[in-house]
Parts: sequence; C-alpha cells; structure tokens
Amino acid sequence: MQDESEIIERQLIDLFTLSGEYCIAVEKAGQSGKDEIMSFLSKLAPILYLKGLLFQAQPEPEEGLNETFVTEEQWEEVFNTLRNLFGDDDRIAYAQPGSKDGTEIIQGSLAELFADAYQDLKNFVFLMTKNSILSKQYASYNIKADFEANWGFKLLQAQIFLHQRILMKTDEPDYSDLD
Repeated sequence: MQDESEIIERQLIDLFTLSGEYCIAVEKAGQSGKDEIMSFLSKLAPILYLKGLLFQAQPEPEEGLNETFVTEEQWEEVFNTLRNLFGDDDRIAYAQPGSKDGTEIIQGSLAELFADAYQDLKNFVFLMTKNSILSKQYASYNIKADFEANWGFKLLQAQIFLHQRILMKTDEPDYSDLD
C-alpha cells in the first residue's frame, strides 16, 4: 500500500504533465485551426479540472518567496492568439461566480478564461521544474489554492461552452429569460 506522500507525489506528477500539455497547446494555438484547438481543449480541460479537484490541499510553505513567472505580455500574447482564433466564438455568457442564486449572468471571453488558466498552470509548471524542494512545495500549495480561486472555475465555464459548441452543435446557451 502506498503512503500518503507517494500518492501526493503521483498526483503532482499527473498535474504537472497535464498542465505542461495544456500550456504547450495554448502557446501553439496559432498553429492550429479553431476546431482543432477547441476539440483538444474540450478533452484536456475536464481531465485537468478533475485532477485539480482531487488533489489534496497542501500547507503553505513557511519560508521563502512565492514566485510567479508568466508576465503580462505573455498572458496578452496567449489571450490575443486565442481571441483571434476563436473569432465569433470568443464571446460567451456564464454565471457570475459567487452570485447569490447563480442567475447573475456576465458576458465574458473564452480566450480570457483559457489565458487565465494558462497563467496559473504555467506558473505551476515553472515552479515544478526548478531544482528546489521549496519551489515544489510552493507548486503543490499553489496549484490547489489557484484551482479553488481561479483556474478550476474558469476551465469549468469554458468546458460548458465547448461541450455545447462541439458535442451538442449549438451556439452558447440562451440566457434571455433571466433578464
């Protein structure tokens, strides 16, 4: 039977591998067609979400600095590439996080959801590749904290749209009756 640290290590490696695949796909999205990248993300996003959901929260390291690596320019490059690629499919509507009854609908950008998730996942990948135990401790802490605060929700919202667009062959959902 595996002990808890081995299970966490395996889960961390799984998240690292999937996050790396996500980041590579998003960074190279401009070399793909819209349908190709949407299809790929519609398959990878739910796996990443599930891995983030199941990953056990880790204690925040008590020492050192928490580092981020993705710059505003890198985020904007990913965002603009995806926005241009998605075209008319970039504009989506979804429930405002934290709204009391889930009926507050906001207009958003599919590219922004994916770029925000990219930022958290890329920072995680960078921390995991540093040759430092403290960096890996921050990576394991951040990936769960960021999942709960940001990238989990954003991938889930993007997945709803992709599911409707790809599998149900519909446009975004009609929220007009909620106005």
